[in-house]
Amino acid sequence: MKKTRLFYTLLKSYIIFALTMGIVNGFFLFIFIEPTNIEITLDWLLLFILLFGLNVWAYSLWTANRITKPLEKIAQAIQHMKEGRYQQRLEFEAGYEFSLIQQHLNDMAANLAQAQENNRRLETGRQRMLVDISHDLKTPITTIQGYAKALELGYAENDTQRDKYLHLIYNKATFVTELIEDIFSLSKLDSPDYPLSLTPADLAELIREISAEYYDQFEDKKIKLEVDVPSAEVIIPFDSKIMRRAISNLVANAMLHNPPQTKVKLSLKETRDTAALYISDNGNDIPNELKDVIFDPFVRGDAARRSDGGTGLGLAIAKKAAELHGGKLELNNTPGQKTFILTLCKNR
Repeated sequence: MKKTRLFYTLLKSYIIFALTMGIVNGFFLFIFIEPTNIEITLDWLLLFILLFGLNVWAYSLWTANRITKPLEKIAQAIQHMKEGRYQQRLEFEAGYEFSLIQQHLNDMAANLAQAQENNRRLETGRQRMLVDISHDLKTPITTIQGYAKALELGYAENDTQRDKYLHLIYNKATFVTELIEDIFSLSKLDSPDYPLSLTPADLAELIREISAEYYDQFEDKKIKLEVDVPSAEVIIPFDSKIMRRAISNLVANAMLHNPPQTKVKLSLKETRDTAALYISDNGNDIPNELKDVIFDPFVRGDAARRSDGGTGLGLAIAKKAAELHGGKLELNNTPGQKTFILTLCKNR
């Protein structure tokens, strides 16, 4: 219907133009040609009008098709986007203006498709996170309830067994507390208006302090910890509380998820614009299926879902902390060697 309306609009315009030109030409022919040749002139004039009309009709049809076909495809693409289908892309030959519209609509469709995929992943991640939270809270709480009930009913036959029950209850309650604190920390870091307090400080000294705090735990687990940081100051603007938490999470992750006799090395490398902390170890390999999601919340792997496996939020918190500082956290994973790289910018 729209195509027909546009065609007749163009056709009417060209017919009016043709008739006007025909009358003008006929008038001048009538004036300047001798009366004896008027009949011949009128024949040629009629032929001219006929041919011109045919040309107008053909040109109108061609112009209508050239305009309406792109418009129909554009309208169809907009309808698909309105319905939430962003896979269709426009492909037609047209003038500059329609080509520009085609490019912008294709870019818009691609952006909307990406946004739709991101929303789908976020929703999937949210649902998985709720399931994981439920699982990780239910398991220790069930244990606490069971041992508390055993103590209430007097199932502890002696002080040794009673102390064992109390110790298990305390450990599980501590894990629940840590999990809730990590969930709260990640939620705060995800807030777009988080009050980040950047102060120039010595990153090398912070790494030395954290390494000293964990040294005894590495010794108890028989994991060798090597620290290689510059003796000179490495001044970087960072939020000391958040950055301490991020680096501590990375160091604890290397301790918790590797077997005895593993070698863990912390090294700090400085360039003119950046400082990068490398946390390398030759312990357990990360499965291929976890490489792309290792920084997602609650990703620990089936074998790592143990009582000493942490809350599963440490890497997610560390990555978010790095991004808040304008930096990044990456994983370089090869068989027999994995390295987490925390890179920060000096100029912020």
